[in-house]
Amino acid sequence: MTAQPKQLIMDRGFPSSYDRSIAGRVTATIEKLFKDTSANGLHIEPIQNCADKRVRTARVDDFHRMVLFDLGGWLLLYGVYPHDDAYVVAAKAYARVNPTSGAAEIRQAEGSDGNAKGRYTDSELKALVEARAAELLAERQSNDLEPPTPTLQETEPSFPSVNPLAGYTAEQLTGQLGIDDPVAEYAVGAPSEEELLTALGRVGGWQGDALMDLASGTSLDEVRATYSISEGSEPIGGTEIGVPSETDAVVRAATAGQAASQFHLIEDDEALARALASGNFDAWRLFLHPDQQEYVDKETSGPFRLSGGAGTGKTVVLVHRAVRVARQNPNARILVVSFTRNLVEMIREQIRSLGPDVRMADGLGQPGISVLTLDQVAHRVLEDAARAGRLASAMEAVLGWGIRRMPDYRSAGAYGASPWEESIDAAGTELPENLRSVHFFQSEYQEIVLPGQITQEIDYLRAPRPGRGTRLGRNQRRAVWQAVSQYRDDGLAAQAVDWDEAATVAAALLTGDEGTPLADHVLIDEGQDFTPTRWKLARAVVAEGPDDLFIAEDSHQRIYGNRMVLGHYGIKIVGRSRRLRLNYRTTEQNLQLALKVLAAGSYDLDETEGEHMEHAPEHDRDRYISSRSGPRPMLLPAEDLVQEYDGVSELLRTWVAEVQDMGLKAGTLGILTRTKKERDAFVRAMGERGVAVAPVDTRDVPESTPAVMTLHRAKGTEFSRVVLFGVSEGSIPKFFAGSTYDDQAQEQSSLRERSLLYVGATRARDMLAISWSREASPYLPRAR
Repeated sequence: MTAQPKQLIMDRGFPSSYDRSIAGRVTATIEKLFKDTSANGLHIEPIQNCADKRVRTARVDDFHRMVLFDLGGWLLLYGVYPHDDAYVVAAKAYARVNPTSGAAEIRQAEGSDGNAKGRYTDSELKALVEARAAELLAERQSNDLEPPTPTLQETEPSFPSVNPLAGYTAEQLTGQLGIDDPVAEYAVGAPSEEELLTALGRVGGWQGDALMDLASGTSLDEVRATYSISEGSEPIGGTEIGVPSETDAVVRAATAGQAASQFHLIEDDEALARALASGNFDAWRLFLHPDQQEYVDKETSGPFRLSGGAGTGKTVVLVHRAVRVARQNPNARILVVSFTRNLVEMIREQIRSLGPDVRMADGLGQPGISVLTLDQVAHRVLEDAARAGRLASAMEAVLGWGIRRMPDYRSAGAYGASPWEESIDAAGTELPENLRSVHFFQSEYQEIVLPGQITQEIDYLRAPRPGRGTRLGRNQRRAVWQAVSQYRDDGLAAQAVDWDEAATVAAALLTGDEGTPLADHVLIDEGQDFTPTRWKLARAVVAEGPDDLFIAEDSHQRIYGNRMVLGHYGIKIVGRSRRLRLNYRTTEQNLQLALKVLAAGSYDLDETEGEHMEHAPEHDRDRYISSRSGPRPMLLPAEDLVQEYDGVSELLRTWVAEVQDMGLKAGTLGILTRTKKERDAFVRAMGERGVAVAPVDTRDVPESTPAVMTLHRAKGTEFSRVVLFGVSEGSIPKFFAGSTYDDQAQEQSSLRERSLLYVGATRARDMLAISWSREASPYLPRAR
């Protein structure tokens, strides 16, 4: 190997091939390789009797070596393994270009005993197909026997079993996509979806990704266009299985734009600095699925909505997009918003990790990236208006009263009572008892009164009420307005506003005669939870135009607000709405349980916007699958709460020991409860049983102790293993007093409760356990 500097190609499996404990030594080795391959300590060695003469190993430390390929001016980094395993892997690895698709891939030849990546070798793929053929033959020979019916224990959840690729032929997959014969034969003949996805996880590389896309509903033509890398009409330099391809062909295929989801390029000092910035190589920072990359780069003529289930990478896309826009125009004013401060802090750190070179704004409205909640935006707009003497008139226009100074914010009354409770008494007797509810008045105020800037009774009597479940007669509207008037009078007396009022006043300030937009681009995370008043503010913050609003949301995770139509608030997304369907976080088994929780609810955002997902077949519009497989969720019934505490404490002892044996910290375990009261009781109960756990509210998740938090607080987090504790009939659903004042409110409350359970189940990457006492929640899927 020559000593001159090299450009680097990093295989997608590289970041996951070694333990985080040696990340610093790995990055130091990469830096040496990039600058000078003859540097002291690298000890780069060729391998005798290897499948590919270009393979090398390099020293990382006394116990680990890196496997890589010398491709002339490029080094292709494959993985880092314990010393002896590295030599075994290197002897069998070879670089090949697929003769049909033109895609580059690293494969393991026959008989590898050190397959540290967990991918199938060529021989294992053949054996898999042969085993499946033997099963089919045995089934045909036993036609006279009744096929065995799998039995499920009462506490084991059931899952769909239809292979989504069964409608294709192996010839289609090989001839049109370039899938290897054994992979294609198994893919179309897999006995169930679960077994198919498990196998595809071990196929890995672009072939596994292409078949995952096909299984999630992407058309064959779209998959072929996404993964085909060719010059002209034919791929160049492809070879058959077991035969390494020429170096020029491998480099051409691995550095093509379409290969970015499989290979990351480090071509100069700036790219090296970015890759090394955080001290390790998080895959989310370096490798994007082609669908994700499309939405990072996409230029739109107006607002764009990217939806997708939990773990599909919506926030990853949003972070990459923010960094891409900032690099493209360092003077652009980019505002990134999310729903809670915890999520805002997470996104801010991800942006800094991904783009340490990008400009962070000195303040709202300044060049660079600002990361805030919309409530923080509203507060700053009101503060600036108060200093400029413009606040009183805007408040008067929105609320019917105004003051010059910055108002206070309303707080709960005695014993946590809502400020609405006393105001409702002013409604008189005309209002039905079921509507004399804080929840009704909060939502009526958020969805009708404030967005319409209604300050007079006559205007409320005439106002349309789209999307509201209860029809109100004239006298009933008068009664509602009396309560609204009292609420505003109380606000004037206290010189205080609530957060929805603040957002509406801020929007009026930005769109008034003296107002001006504060951002050139706004990117919104967790959009499904924002109220109409926040949407009006989001629309006001940025002028209408290209790439103005990018919205990432998942209707399945709406745990705060009600379903609404963005078009009512000036955000037109018809024709500019797409969906991600491939989950990267949790296993297929956990995902399917989570989706079953949602099965009885209606979450279709596209229908509410007048969209009908013309780009997706009818049967695939709501299809989500996972790229990972694992054990089925554990269901842990108990006769009473004491027994439930006992069972979960024993499970946590086992899990803590297991994750520590794997080199992970106990903080990768999460326990989620419905309420703070249940959280605190759980912490006390575990302490009595000698199990250390830590309650989490606003502070960061601890590293060395299992974290206990509410389902609401768990939004945006993930754990290797999760216990959903107390999923009992009396706990979920939990309908608070007055929250089900009509049929539509009952439906919305039910959807939010299902979404909470869905959020909890999808926090688990690997293992999920669900416990309850006496009767389980009716939302929990049970085997039938």
